[in-house]
Amino acid sequence: MSNSSDEATRLSLIAYQVLSFGGLPIFICGLIGNFINIFAFTIRPEFNKIPTSIFLVTSFSGSFVTLLTGLLPQLVYGFTGVDPLANYIILCKLRWFLGVGTATVAVHSLCYAAFNQCLITTNSVRYQQLITQRRALILSLFIVIYCMASVAPNLFYYTHVINEINQTTCNEINQTTCNVINPTVSSYNAYNTLIIYTLIPMFSLSLFSLLTLRNIRNMLVRRPALEQTVIVLIATVAYCIRKIYFLYETVFENNSIRIARDEILTNGFTLCGFSIHGFTFFIYLAISKPFRTNIQYLIRKRQSRN
Repeated sequence: MSNSSDEATRLSLIAYQVLSFGGLPIFICGLIGNFINIFAFTIRPEFNKIPTSIFLVTSFSGSFVTLLTGLLPQLVYGFTGVDPLANYIILCKLRWFLGVGTATVAVHSLCYAAFNQCLITTNSVRYQQLITQRRALILSLFIVIYCMASVAPNLFYYTHVINEINQTTCNEINQTTCNVINPTVSSYNAYNTLIIYTLIPMFSLSLFSLLTLRNIRNMLVRRPALEQTVIVLIATVAYCIRKIYFLYETVFENNSIRIARDEILTNGFTLCGFSIHGFTFFIYLAISKPFRTNIQYLIRKRQSRN
């Protein structure tokens, strides 16, 4: 029993280290990158005059909030051992409302950006002009409303729960956690994140990317939005695997070592999910020459003022 408990403790420590040291660069890069993205796509006329930029700014804003409300509390817990969600019930509710809701806003906004990219690469002028800036604004507002509405139950059902047994060490303690105890809401959240956050974006991005590739197969122009969908698809596939696994994990026998191993897997998949929101700026910087040119212009303009 002692060896089993020691091994579970060691694996649990590894899980914390994976999340902490893997999540910190994602958090820092994400905050800086999304801020620059929002600034560039809002200020520069090369970007802010096209409807796609409205969807992208909505996505960047959603990712920015996701990192603050979703990843930051986990980093605090990982580095300090103090869980802010367990100490403040308002943070508990906001983490699972804003954290999940804005993440969904971010990926669905990318789907609409990919859809618009597909339209403007067609030969039909009517389709190219179908989504105007005004319509893009309305659609972005619609995205925010239905994504946040899909996770609204979290505001009411996530609460502080006192566990009498530590799931990792199997020792009896009184540990406060942020969780949902209503089984119906718990099942709803599991399938909601699997379908709304994962499967729909995977299908939409794949479909619109393939259609766009077909539209531009004879062009010599590269479309940055296509490359961006690759990392989104990779991350959502990983998240989808995680959700399917943990939906059906109850068929396996629980023990402290297995629970600790699952925690490592969970944190690894969590980092894959947050990578969608952390590295968008660097994807654009690496693959888009116009974006690099505009960033260089902004930097030179800033330096000239100083």
